[in-house]
Amino acid sequence: MFVEQRTRPVLAKVCRLLNREAHDAILLRHHTNAVYAVDDLVVKIAPPAISVGLLRKVVDLVQWLTDADFPTVHLTTEVDQPIIVDDHGITVWERLDAAIDRPVTTGELGRLLRSLHSLEIPPVPLPQLDPMPGIRHSISASTILTDEDRMLLSERLEVVSGALRSVRSPLGWGLIQSDPQVRNALRRRDGTAVLADWDGARIGDRIWDVATVAVHCRRFGNNQDLNAFSEAYGWDPRSWSEFENLCRLRELQMIATNARKSLPGTPAATEVRHRLAGMRRGHREMTAWRIL
Repeated sequence: MFVEQRTRPVLAKVCRLLNREAHDAILLRHHTNAVYAVDDLVVKIAPPAISVGLLRKVVDLVQWLTDADFPTVHLTTEVDQPIIVDDHGITVWERLDAAIDRPVTTGELGRLLRSLHSLEIPPVPLPQLDPMPGIRHSISASTILTDEDRMLLSERLEVVSGALRSVRSPLGWGLIQSDPQVRNALRRRDGTAVLADWDGARIGDRIWDVATVAVHCRRFGNNQDLNAFSEAYGWDPRSWSEFENLCRLRELQMIATNARKSLPGTPAATEVRHRLAGMRRGHREMTAWRIL
């Protein structure tokens, strides 16, 4: 299993390559990846299921963004990347701690996405965004969903995907981060907000990024934050007739993905059940979610 007891020994080997002390490492997150802070660096350890080829694309993309002066977290230049240790792909980044006393705002996130979406398509062979197969896989692979849950999610997915099947947004296709949120944005020492976490970067409809921000505003914070985002981004997504259906699709993905990743009896599984209960009550009641 991909747990801290497995990734700590990998981290120790990486630290030896970096001339850092592993016993000083701080675990920041252990979810899709294991993320450790080590002195002035952040070490990101991917599970064996993540291919080295994907990580090479991430490295190439971040280098391209850096060369284009896009505000992003930089990879360290101390080692060639990605690093491979015990079948795990590893990337190493400059350390930018989340500014608890001055978190990145949705307005700043709007400016970051406006800048990102103005870039040309990068010369990196990124996959195209297609959330449907992943959602269906997550629904079938989850160990915490009942047959009734699977039927509910599958039926909702067919309705929403059917409504969006032949629709393209006013924003067009280009480079997207695919999971932009204030937790994936950090602040440099000079106060500059930068975007991080490029594992999910895709070529796709840019409005997917915008819908992700909207869902986070609705489910995890004050809905007024979407107003600040829209003003900074330069366009209000609520003016597009299919935006609600897109947000519902994004929510379905978030529920299904966390259902697949959650183990029975855990707080994460409880949160998934809470989200499903809200779905059954209908969209008129905007149930608050807890971040996983």
